[in-house]
Amino acid sequence: MHTDLEHTDLMNDIVMPLAVLLIYFPTCLSYYAPGLVSVIYLAQKFIFLICALMFLQLRLYRNKSFYLMFGYILWIIIVTYINGDSVPEWGSYLNLFSIYVVSVYCLETNPVKYTGFFSLVLTLLLLFNTLLWQEGGMYQNANRQYCFVLGTKTSMTEYQIAACCFIWVYHTLLPKEKKGKASIMYGVLLASVILWNIRQPVTTSVLCIIAFTVLIIIQKYENKIMEIVLKLGFWILLIFNFAVVFFNAQMYFANFITNVLHESADLNSRTPIWQVVLAYIYESPWIGYGVNSNTYFSFDTGTSSYNQATHNGLLFFLFIGGIIGTILILVLCYFSLKQSGVNSTIGKIVHISLICFSILWVSEQLKGYSLFFPVVLVGLCASTIRGHKEEPYIE
Repeated sequence: MHTDLEHTDLMNDIVMPLAVLLIYFPTCLSYYAPGLVSVIYLAQKFIFLICALMFLQLRLYRNKSFYLMFGYILWIIIVTYINGDSVPEWGSYLNLFSIYVVSVYCLETNPVKYTGFFSLVLTLLLLFNTLLWQEGGMYQNANRQYCFVLGTKTSMTEYQIAACCFIWVYHTLLPKEKKGKASIMYGVLLASVILWNIRQPVTTSVLCIIAFTVLIIIQKYENKIMEIVLKLGFWILLIFNFAVVFFNAQMYFANFITNVLHESADLNSRTPIWQVVLAYIYESPWIGYGVNSNTYFSFDTGTSSYNQATHNGLLFFLFIGGIIGTILILVLCYFSLKQSGVNSTIGKIVHISLICFSILWVSEQLKGYSLFFPVVLVGLCASTIRGHKEEPYIE
């Protein structure tokens, strides 16, 4: 794709920073400063209008990536209406459109600035999430979950994966003498994650930070085994995910789960929750229930009585979009991995990031798409990003 560079200053210097700051504002503001959040929501709509104009001017509708991503979003919206529900929080879907336009444009014209700024924002959010940690949470959300700066304790893992991805893409793009900036950010990220998990362990966070760090180190040593791990890791973990929810495959690792991860063998009552979710999926396997079913996955009169989370990524996709929606989201992942490949550092980073998401999905679902889609877009735009390594450094 070739775009008109006369818009570079507007998008890279003004729209991109504003979009990132407005879309990724701390979740806790909704509780502490609802008036300010109302202003932020209004500003997000303004950013959307600018992005819509740029989308048409730059003819981004010609990009295959747009149809891959928003074909899935359109499907789950249609399913929601088919089930007689309304779509909640339209603003979040408008934000996804803004994220798409900003990401695709900036990854082509100035990926260093975009990945650097996005990395910085995510790193600072994770840092504040740790520094402002309070035992028992800062507040409770509508589902009676204890929340922190970034929402529930498990929300940090998604931020963590996206931050790792963008920091290392930024590190790859920087000239040798400037790579220290990315290294410092990763150091801050690691410190934030470690300190948080000392205070309040989150198993998915620990597993994902270990997996990402180990894989990012050994990916430098090119060999056939490493290539296979990167190429197939995401898909193998999805198969394992399938085995876990349908056949309780985690029981084969019961000793590791209980003695090393210090979790119960049923992953803290997730197994009975999955059975409830599966019962719903069996009733509407092809199209699912959409994004506003207001369904409670309860198996007792205790805490599960107000649980609305599937606590599994694969079940989440099946529940909201059915088999058709799940195929669409996996096709998007497939093309992201295919476009990025494993013959470049950026491609390897994308593969490692999606491997971490698949680890997360074993016991948690996506809280939204605003952190997952930018990582996928890095893969879809990988060939364009790699071209900037041969050009003069610009930031």
